[in-house]
Amino acid sequence: MRRRRNRREEKDSPSFSEYIKVRAKIQTTLGKHATAELYSVAGRHWARFLQGRPCRLCDVNATLVADFTDYLRARDLRTNTINSYLSSLRAVYNAAVGEGLVDGEPNPFAGLRLKREITAKRAVPASVVEEMARLDLNDNPEWQRAVDLALFAFCAFGMPFVDVVCLRKADIHDGEIVYRRRKTSAEIRIGVTPAMKALFRRYANNTPYVFPLEQEAIERQGYAAYKLLLARHNRALARVSEQVGATTRLTSYVMRHTWASEALANDVSVAIISQALGHSSEQTTRCYLKQLDRSALDEANDRVTGFLNKYIG
Repeated sequence: MRRRRNRREEKDSPSFSEYIKVRAKIQTTLGKHATAELYSVAGRHWARFLQGRPCRLCDVNATLVADFTDYLRARDLRTNTINSYLSSLRAVYNAAVGEGLVDGEPNPFAGLRLKREITAKRAVPASVVEEMARLDLNDNPEWQRAVDLALFAFCAFGMPFVDVVCLRKADIHDGEIVYRRRKTSAEIRIGVTPAMKALFRRYANNTPYVFPLEQEAIERQGYAAYKLLLARHNRALARVSEQVGATTRLTSYVMRHTWASEALANDVSVAIISQALGHSSEQTTRCYLKQLDRSALDEANDRVTGFLNKYIG
């Protein structure tokens, strides 16, 4: 049975929209900029949905959540985008419950069932990666850098772009790269391949980073500067797509999908792929297998990326 709110609870209950902003700011201070941005965007949609109506945390109920879901669907947003906004607001609301700002009984998000929509495959064939390695882009340094970073990411278990940017020379020792994913904090260990060594030599520099990518500007200006760098990288890869005849537009994330796809095609087990990618959603598999021997990961990576060693040198 739903507990009746008393007047003091209603009076002290903060605005849900304002609390969303508070949680977004906290995520920013924790360095979780993508999450903070998602909270902020979801909060703006929520504010537009309310059309100026006040809504305290104690006013949020299942009917309001259902109406907001219909509001988002009416704007022709993709299912996965809607799911991201709803899960963000659910996380914010649950944080408020945890802080004791709202009773949360019954929880208005309890009946929410978020099923991800299967998206179009974002991997490209290995032949496209090979064509990228064959390109002569000496007359276009920006495109060359984009290709080199994409090839490195592919060689490094599909390393996310943010981790490529943050990769430090101190992360490389005894013939392997050891770093923690920015998104999940999972430790990733990668044996350094000949192609990687060639790229390290090509981008040798006097900074603490493996690749000089305006890290000082990012440290000064924050997430906005990183997003600009990522946008330039993906624009360059998009132009390269035309050069190599890729039917899928190349992006930093496509290389991650491509490594996973090629690993699976080369009979690498899902458990090994999961560990290589640092997926936190495969915790059960990783707990069962404990820590896989690095040689298994290196062998898997050699089967997937070994063909590049003869092109990058």
